[in-house]
Amino acid sequence: MAQSFGVTRMRLERIGDDRDRTNEKITDLLALAEEEQRSLSEYEQEQVTKYRTQIEEYENEINALATDIERAESSKDISKLVRPDETDGESTDVTRRYATPKNDGNGVPVYRNFAEYAIDYYSVRFPQIAERAAPSGQVQQFVEQAQERLVRAPVNTLSSSVPGLVPPRHIAQIMDLINGSRPVANSGRHLDLDRGTLTYPKIAQRPEVLLQSAEKTEGGTANLQVTLETLTAQTYIGGGDISWQAMNWSSPDTLQLWFDLAAEAYARATESAVCEVLETSTIGTVGTASGRLGTAGTESFGAWRTAAIAAISAAYTATGGRSNPDTLYLAANRFFQLAALGTDQTLQVSSVGSLDIGSMTGTWAGLRVVGSYGFDLDTAIVGDSSALLVAETPGAPVQLRVVEPSIGGMEVGIIGAFKAVIFDVNRFYKLGINT
Repeated sequence: MAQSFGVTRMRLERIGDDRDRTNEKITDLLALAEEEQRSLSEYEQEQVTKYRTQIEEYENEINALATDIERAESSKDISKLVRPDETDGESTDVTRRYATPKNDGNGVPVYRNFAEYAIDYYSVRFPQIAERAAPSGQVQQFVEQAQERLVRAPVNTLSSSVPGLVPPRHIAQIMDLINGSRPVANSGRHLDLDRGTLTYPKIAQRPEVLLQSAEKTEGGTANLQVTLETLTAQTYIGGGDISWQAMNWSSPDTLQLWFDLAAEAYARATESAVCEVLETSTIGTVGTASGRLGTAGTESFGAWRTAAIAAISAAYTATGGRSNPDTLYLAANRFFQLAALGTDQTLQVSSVGSLDIGSMTGTWAGLRVVGSYGFDLDTAIVGDSSALLVAETPGAPVQLRVVEPSIGGMEVGIIGAFKAVIFDVNRFYKLGINT
């Protein structure tokens, strides 16, 4: 009975753990949808329904097992009524009432109940009890045997003795980082792609307005010219295959983790593409010191500030005063270098700014600062973010799923069309070598 009672407890504990893990899966799905501020997808709704059905089945079995345990705990112990007391040969009332412990086969006594242990314990401590418990004329021998049993009976039970009762603790949380940020891509002007190409008008020539030298003389004669530029999208795709077992027996959810990591890979690939467009398309350069702070020792607060404002001025001049750059794009090493600069000047004509180390964003010298992992080392570009076009399919990356019933799995993937372009290179200037 004790053995079956223990099995019931073990099963109740396991079913309870299964219920808690299934509840965590529901919580993870809901938390993800809430974080992204969207409704559950069709597949996620199916998963939540399946998990709730499982929880209901677990609850039914938990209630049944708990009832069994409560009934067993309230049952009366009838062992004393059906098991004859063991004696050492003396047929006295005392020995029948207080039977000696059993032997486990290795010479170690095993107390069957607390009464047997109490008789030995108190007989050793109090002679009066020993005289009443021991057979006639055998008090000394009875006390010595009780003392020996008390010393030998306790046996240590270590965690290594009951591995089935100490299951390994599982942390149902991914300890690595998943970062799908795209700071440079998000800084540009966004356009939706609904097909493989996107066209946009570009001013090739502007009309002239000149001072009339005299009555009935010609003024500006240049005509307006607008060209149609075409932007061809590039497709980014990733795929994989996940077994039914991996999807349904995992915590956290393997399927959702795959999509999270794939979305991060898509974000990093497209962010790097935007950064490459800025690096390769920007043709203007203004001077600044090339050596990094602490190496050549030539890049100071004043050199950075002078170079940034010179780039703003160059873009303003190149566009005839039509554009005023608003963003300073930096590679990670340049961002942290700028953030570490200081000055002993107490008066600034224009504001200095403030940089957030954690997000690699902020303001400096009147410019918005955007630092990104996608740039090559030492990149620093001042530009007009409105001249950076970022075209992408709505909702990208799109999740793809194909069920494979013949092999018990699901083929998964993500896909998105993306393209970035600078439509006026005169609005961007690199901070290069100071000559």
